[in-house]
Amino acid sequence: MQKMSLAAARRTAIAATGLHRPRPATVTARHLKTAFTTMGLVQIDSVARVVRSHYLPFFSRLGPYPRETLDRLFHSAPRMGVEYWAHAAAYVPPETLHHFDRTRTEWWLSDFGQRHPETGPEFRALQRSILEVLASGPKSARMVAEVVDHEIPERNRGHWGWNPSQVKLALESLFAAGVVSSAARNDHFERIYALPRDVSPALPEPALAYGSAEEPRLGIELDPAARRRGVSGTTNNVLELTRIAARALGIARSDCLADYFRQPRSPTDEAIATLLATGELIEVDVEGSRAFRWHAARTPRQVRARALLAPFDPLVFYRPRIEWLFDFHYRIEIYTPAAQRVHGYYVLPFLLGDRLVARVDLHRDSRARTLRAHRITWEPGEEHRDELLAELRLMGRWLGAEALDVEGTHLPLS
Repeated sequence: MQKMSLAAARRTAIAATGLHRPRPATVTARHLKTAFTTMGLVQIDSVARVVRSHYLPFFSRLGPYPRETLDRLFHSAPRMGVEYWAHAAAYVPPETLHHFDRTRTEWWLSDFGQRHPETGPEFRALQRSILEVLASGPKSARMVAEVVDHEIPERNRGHWGWNPSQVKLALESLFAAGVVSSAARNDHFERIYALPRDVSPALPEPALAYGSAEEPRLGIELDPAARRRGVSGTTNNVLELTRIAARALGIARSDCLADYFRQPRSPTDEAIATLLATGELIEVDVEGSRAFRWHAARTPRQVRARALLAPFDPLVFYRPRIEWLFDFHYRIEIYTPAAQRVHGYYVLPFLLGDRLVARVDLHRDSRARTLRAHRITWEPGEEHRDELLAELRLMGRWLGAEALDVEGTHLPLS
């Protein structure tokens, strides 16, 4: 087994995700496409404390770029990426959706309303009505609700911050099944739902089904073990998903590879064994931890990275991995009660060289046109104020801010 130091493993991980490259003077669509291909996915989140989270990984790697160009690549044909539940909500290349066959097929293991003993038939009729409406073109949930009638009672479902209508639930069930896709997001960051054929010719177009061929009934109750095993006879292409993850991560433990597309450990371990046999993965010992290096991953002698990373950036979204590689304990803290927060509300790690050296509680105050770093927490022995200020100024200008506020000190952006 090859041996690798943690420092070398960090450099490998940074290079694999594209954070080691010099930023171009002018960012083009080709740069954005290359960054997306390198990452393999970009997670989506509705929190816009700084900017919608899927914009930030591209800025971290490329510097200032026109966000409208990225919108066009995601929302206009031919689409670079489409939405699906790939790692939570995420953009992935349209072709990647074909690897989620079991996830799409077994959507009905979650009861969106289709199994309700009283209103289940009406809910299924609502789904069919929605598909008829979307045949005329993409629409938001509110637009669909204006033209689709149903008599299913709306229910308070106790969701924290989210109490979806029956129409929204039906749309989300169809989205989980892959029967409906997302053509774009509107100004309120709401999905614009569409039939797959109206999003990308590369997307699968599955038929709507409510169970497996052997057990088509809706009312079946499955124990947790059965859910894990699967009941449809279909499988995700975990081998290909693991291959994409391994290339994007560069160096990873088995749990890291499973998490990238949120796949179970057992089929991921089988995929790892296959990739070891083909030579695509190489087993390494990273200072006592068994890990796997992608065969083509580069390990630069040094990296000159400098980036503020979104909480959902592929380098950091799996927290155990950055604790292992960077000795960096990180939580976003937006769901932590204010009195219990340690580092702030919306905390971005600051990458400098091959280390995560600080946490920055960041906020774009659009009304005051100011980028505010409410709190900066440096790692022990690390304090690189000039480098951080340079990155904050660069980000502030990209976001259209006119001033920078760092822990209460007002600074110019120039």
